[in-house]
Amino acid sequence: MEIEFAVRQYVIRTLWANYPDGFYTYPSKGHKNKVASKRYRGLIRYLTKYLSSSPIGLSRIVGYDGHQVRYYYQSYKTKLKMYETVDA
Repeated sequence: MEIEFAVRQYVIRTLWANYPDGFYTYPSKGHKNKVASKRYRGLIRYLTKYLSSSPIGLSRIVGYDGHQVRYYYQSYKTKLKMYETVDA
């Protein structure tokens, strides 16, 4: 836990050093909304959780041999369960 906390603190310090005026979002063309500085902890928590999560759910992984990962997904076109193998 201490390592995760230290990394999180480093990210927060780095972001504040690079963006002293706060963080901005661009939800649609031409609109600029400043994220309130009082809520930066919630934003950082969300971003670190999002960026540290795996790109697919662990329950979808059906095999791993040390070199390749086999997983499944449901095709939105055919609605069928598709299996794929990729290099790890």
